[in-house]
Amino acid sequence: MPTIRVTVPKAAWSKDEKAKIVTKLTDGLNSVAGESGKGDIKQFINVHIEETAEGGYAMGGNVVA
Repeated sequence: MPTIRVTVPKAAWSKDEKAKIVTKLTDGLNSVAGESGKGDIKQFINVHIEETAEGGYAMGGNVVA
C-alpha cells in the first residue's frame, strides 16, 4: 500500500489547502503508477499530513516557527 508522508509546520495550511494537497499527491502518484503499467492504484494510496509542534520543524538548519 503506497504511503505519502508530508510534514509541515503547525497551522501552516488550512483544512481546505490540505485537502488539495492530498488530492494532487494522490493523483500524481496514481498517474505515475498508470504510466508504468501498475494500473489504477488510487484506492490504495494513503497520504498522511503531519503537523509539527512549534519549534519542531527546520529548514536549511534553521528552526521554523
